[in-house]
Amino acid sequence: MADRFAEPPSFDEYVVARGADLLRTAWLLVGDDRGAEDLVRTTLARSWPQWRHLSHVGAGSYDAELRRALVETYLRRRHARVRRSAERVADPPSRADVLGALAELGPRERVALVLWTFDGLSDGQVAAALDDDVAAARRHRLHALDTVGGRLSLDEDRLRVVLDALPPQDPSVAGLLEQTRPYAARWRGVRGWALGGVALVAAVAIGGILAGGDPDRVAPLPTPQPSAVTCRDSLAPPTPPQATTEPLSRTVSAVLVCAQTDEGSVWSGSLPPDAPVSEPLAVDALVLAPRTSGTECPDLPTGPAFRLVLLGTDGAVRTYANEGLACNGWPALASYYTALAEQGAGSDILGAPGSQFLGCPTVLGKSLAPPGLAPPSLPRGTVLEAATACLHPRAVATAVPRFRPIRTNVMGAPQLAQLNADLARRGSRTQAGSTCTAGTSLFVVEARLQNGRMLELSSNCADVFSVDWQSRDNWAVSTQTRDMLRALLVAQ
Repeated sequence: MADRFAEPPSFDEYVVARGADLLRTAWLLVGDDRGAEDLVRTTLARSWPQWRHLSHVGAGSYDAELRRALVETYLRRRHARVRRSAERVADPPSRADVLGALAELGPRERVALVLWTFDGLSDGQVAAALDDDVAAARRHRLHALDTVGGRLSLDEDRLRVVLDALPPQDPSVAGLLEQTRPYAARWRGVRGWALGGVALVAAVAIGGILAGGDPDRVAPLPTPQPSAVTCRDSLAPPTPPQATTEPLSRTVSAVLVCAQTDEGSVWSGSLPPDAPVSEPLAVDALVLAPRTSGTECPDLPTGPAFRLVLLGTDGAVRTYANEGLACNGWPALASYYTALAEQGAGSDILGAPGSQFLGCPTVLGKSLAPPGLAPPSLPRGTVLEAATACLHPRAVATAVPRFRPIRTNVMGAPQLAQLNADLARRGSRTQAGSTCTAGTSLFVVEARLQNGRMLELSSNCADVFSVDWQSRDNWAVSTQTRDMLRALLVAQ
């Protein structure tokens, strides 16, 4: 087991790391951007004085304690319940329908529903957040599922998809720390802390606050690259896709997906993020294969669904119709969503020099190296000093895709102790990797050793990790570590 760990993170570093998750949970509780930011800001202001105590317990407790504080703040407020008609809503439900159904719930029922379906918590964890017993939390959850699911004609799985698409996908945390400072200063004054001149706000380059205005507007990704084309432009008639063996980025500078929602469209789910894939590595990851016989994907819907707008390096714009791509374009859309999530990972602020947190760099362009003769590079007894668990989305060509951001969870002392306990028992070995089938996500652990070495551990199922993408250098972890990683990242 490790005998030293990374220094406890500062309050503002943690808010940068996890503030967006708190905002998305709060959004589902209150139903709008401004209310969500206000709820999280109030929660953070009340939690800041206890941060020193929490930082000595570990990152696993940060999430639980701040979630409990968020729920407590929400329940303390008086919410005017909106009475709406109990008639059933046609499928698919609109944004207004979903918010109306959520407004029918009592505060505790709404908390139970959001934490169960959206945050993926167990009844026991929901009970802890509500400061209630498990049986009561289960009753709240079941009644909420019955009420909302019945009104919207959705089962639990479909309701989970609807709720996941409702709040902004990656809200900015810029407004949280700025508003926490006045309260923190007053509290320090009461306690007589002599910290004059020390600012609470980190030098974080995050632009903008949560988007206001039209509540039906889909929030863009945080760092979209500027493009000369938008979905609001009049698009030229589509042209047949061009099969090529050279990297796409040599001729294309940006690619944008525009959904078709008119009559006859087979588009399903929420609209795609209004942001182009524009980084060369991400553009090269797009799979724009021309249409084939379609026999390899008979279960996927066929018909008009979206257009791909390609901005050439010469400024010319061309358009592909999804019907002209393989499998009605669904694999192309899956690769677009994955590239969109990955293209901003390389500039992850959590990985900035001097930060206590390690970021989640992109995995685009990375794959297991061919077997070599090098010995295992992670010997028994190695000690990890810092680590971050990352869940990267993978493109799946056999289903209609949806956008999924990279999930990140910074590991604290308890999680590092679990990893180091496994390393004390065994190191990596020259053996084959995991035999489990690759799913919709890739587990990656970004780690720093005591000697300063950085390494990446990757795995399909969080059971056997390849060290630095070497196919014959693998580290098998315990069942407890596997379950811990899956729980940290809310992996299905």
